[in-house]
Amino acid sequence: MLFVSDSDASYPHRAADGDGDGEVVWRTLRSTMRVLVISAGIAGLDPGAAGSAVGSAWADLGHQVAVVPIGIGGSGLVAAVSTIPGAVVVTAGEGESSAQLGVDLAAARDVATILVDLTGDCADDGGAGLVSALGGLAVSDGAIEVARSVVSGRTLVGVVSDDELEAPLLGVRGVAARRTYSSGKPDIGAALAGDAVLAHLAADLGMPEPPPGAGAGNGLALAILALGGVVRTGPAAIGELVGIERSLAGADLVVILTEVLDFGGAGIAETRAAAAWAEQALVPCVAIATRVQISGRELRTLGVESAYEVGAEVASGAARIARTWNW
Repeated sequence: MLFVSDSDASYPHRAADGDGDGEVVWRTLRSTMRVLVISAGIAGLDPGAAGSAVGSAWADLGHQVAVVPIGIGGSGLVAAVSTIPGAVVVTAGEGESSAQLGVDLAAARDVATILVDLTGDCADDGGAGLVSALGGLAVSDGAIEVARSVVSGRTLVGVVSDDELEAPLLGVRGVAARRTYSSGKPDIGAALAGDAVLAHLAADLGMPEPPPGAGAGNGLALAILALGGVVRTGPAAIGELVGIERSLAGADLVVILTEVLDFGGAGIAETRAAAAWAEQALVPCVAIATRVQISGRELRTLGVESAYEVGAEVASGAARIARTWNW
């Protein structure tokens, strides 16, 4: 639970502790605005600390504040989810086999939700090693049924980048085709052979017609889906964990915090996700970063009203911004 306080009241954000189904909970003794702070961390502060530091600027003006962490993948996703009780991130590794990922999933017994980070380099086996390690059998011997029982009772989420949400497993845009063309030496024969191996694997996993998204994470998403999991982006997964829909229904302003906001890429995915939530709630979105290198026109294409550069002075910078966005 995170608290942002002033002299009169406390404003806790309860993420997912089993009380209230994990939703963001608003609390206050007095308020005029509801400010939803989406925090990826800033100026060396983790998402929780950064959100509290910025949220206090609005709390000091008497407003109601809730803080939600955000992460796309990698260390950012791990930092964000670490603030949410009952959830953990397991990271897929590269190489020929995904067996270690299966071992890690089996070890994550004391959590309700496992987020499998597929945004980095992933193993080349389409999740065969993962399922075999979980089931203790070869995939061809029915490992998937045993593997499902091992992870039953837990929510399994494969976290992927936005551009892989619909990635196909098979065909001309499938995993094998992408591998051979990305090598710089396209080999149609190798692509067809690789496609056949993945098609056979999908059938063994009970998914003879793999759905869109099964090709994400170099094909590891196939195993996540076969185990009964789902595929989501990092922001979408976190939003579901904290019940962000309820908070959006009451929000008056969305504030996104990122270390850097640069149209070249840094901070764009987090900002775009926050702006989409703000658009859904029909409220403005403003961005705060230590460094901003993006024009007003580019900001508007993201759905952001204004972006503010605060450097290392997060608290004082947020106080100035809060006085501007205050009603």
